[in-house]
Amino acid sequence: MAQKWLRDVSDIARNIPKNQVGGILKKDLIIQPNEKAVIVKDGEVTDVLDSGKIRVGGLLKPGNFFKDVDVVIMDTSPKDLNWNMGELWTADKQKLGCSGLIRFRIGDIKRFFSMVYAYSTPDKKGERALGVQDIYSRLQSEVLTRVLEPEISRMPMEDIYGNRDLQITIENELETQLEETLDMWGLELLKHTAEWDLGEYKTVLDAHQKFQTEEELAELDTFAEEKKYEDIGRLDVAKVRADQASVSVWEDFRRGQELKDVQAQIERERLEDENDFWAAQEAIKLLEEKKRAKARGMRAELEVEQDMKDKEHGRDMEYMKTVTEAGGADVAKTISEGRELSNLSAAQIEALAKVRESEASGREDKVEFMKGIEDREREDAYRRQELDAKLMDAAKPVSAGLSAGAGAKVRKCPHCGAMVPVQAKFCGACGKRLIMTDTDGTKY
Repeated sequence: MAQKWLRDVSDIARNIPKNQVGGILKKDLIIQPNEKAVIVKDGEVTDVLDSGKIRVGGLLKPGNFFKDVDVVIMDTSPKDLNWNMGELWTADKQKLGCSGLIRFRIGDIKRFFSMVYAYSTPDKKGERALGVQDIYSRLQSEVLTRVLEPEISRMPMEDIYGNRDLQITIENELETQLEETLDMWGLELLKHTAEWDLGEYKTVLDAHQKFQTEEELAELDTFAEEKKYEDIGRLDVAKVRADQASVSVWEDFRRGQELKDVQAQIERERLEDENDFWAAQEAIKLLEEKKRAKARGMRAELEVEQDMKDKEHGRDMEYMKTVTEAGGADVAKTISEGRELSNLSAAQIEALAKVRESEASGREDKVEFMKGIEDREREDAYRRQELDAKLMDAAKPVSAGLSAGAGAKVRKCPHCGAMVPVQAKFCGACGKRLIMTDTDGTKY
């Protein structure tokens, strides 16, 4: 059956060694539309074919097809590559980004063939593959970073923001470098776009301008209100002075007393706040001392508990040593396992029993599997011996094999009716065991 390249939309080229093409009598490849097949023999390009069927090996004569060659299949349809440089830093340490689209296709087959072998590595099957992501990785390191970073790093953000002429100049330089690099790789640039992302700078600038505008408007409103109330106040003052000139001294005294009362109240509140502050400091110190005392008590309890555990462990070790000397290592192991089980819950003990049961079952299954393998190997050896004997008997004259009586060389299988040698223990056709008859008539 002929084999096709099941390519993905991001695949560009794939090298198919001849030993990876299916088929014994003939190994055919189908080249689909928008594909080119590069015939490679001994590392050199011998021919370039369009869509169709080619033969690269097999036992049959190749005819007009190629034989014993490798094939590099290339997708010549346009490919889109979305690129993104998200972290570009200006001279004043402002971050911006630039992204866009690169559309390209294969232009020079032989030059692109060199790129396939230069920028790809063979897998375990010896196949090489090149995709859009591989092209992007090379462009990012050799073009995008080399063009954008130096240009952006030498200018402040203010020179870049709103400067469309500068952005177009950088984009044209980037497009020129892309065309040269892709042409060197045998690729043709079809389309190139770039979009600038000024990051947080534009947001901050818009917010700053909006804030300044709002501040100026609010300041104008404040001036208008102040002038309004100032005029009203002047009229009121003039009216009060005219109506209450005789009681102005008493009002001044009253206002002075009110001012003194307010100042005294403020001083009292300040002293109360200061007292509250020192009381809070004392409470915090007392709470910290309480925590430290509690921590010391817990540490002492832990030390006592650890000392009791150490003593219990020492007694256990001494007891195990005595048991080992008296009853041997097996007794000590049994006691140790019993103590471990005593510390486990019922669910844990049940889980441990299931684990040990599964381990024992696994060992038994392994033994049965190995026995089955040995039985099959033994039966295969018997069958090969009988087939060899059958072939040797078949090479003798037919009359010798068809003679009746004690001198017969072949007999019929009672199970399938096939002719088998007399001395065969198994049928070469059905594989079942044959019944043997001794000279005295004994069956075995």
